[in-house]
Amino acid sequence: MVQYEIIDLPQIAIIGKEGLCTKEKNIVQDLWLQANSNFSDVADLGMKNVDGSFTGFWGAMSDESMSFMSWTDDFSRGMYLAGIEVNEDTAVPDGWVKWVMPARKYLVTEVTPESYKETFETVINSLIPELGMKLAGAVCDFTETSTGQNKLFFPVKRD
Repeated sequence: MVQYEIIDLPQIAIIGKEGLCTKEKNIVQDLWLQANSNFSDVADLGMKNVDGSFTGFWGAMSDESMSFMSWTDDFSRGMYLAGIEVNEDTAVPDGWVKWVMPARKYLVTEVTPESYKETFETVINSLIPELGMKLAGAVCDFTETSTGQNKLFFPVKRD
């Protein structure tokens, strides 16, 4: 059974490296490589927790229209932003992109690289319908820097 919580996440802003992923060319790892190798450009902009750790790193996703709806082509085609959470009014450095994600209700679950595909499919195909909900947009990846824990954020709404 997948452990989860349902939260209301306010609107957030993320600055990162953006690209189009497709079934033929998934560039997620390339975007993270670009973001990580140029992190010094945005490190001072990232929001921080009281302990000084960054609030979090997001693998934000949207459909190609940038309306933050689900990826198409069986969840294999869409826009991806590998980045760090920032204040909404943060200026965007050259070569970077800022997305402002809408406030939404999310089903959140922990995930590992090994369990990613199985967890994703279980939540989409079983858990969300069992809860009387439906997917309301693009799923996002999140890494909590204070713990190193990876999570999936599934935007949901009542059926």
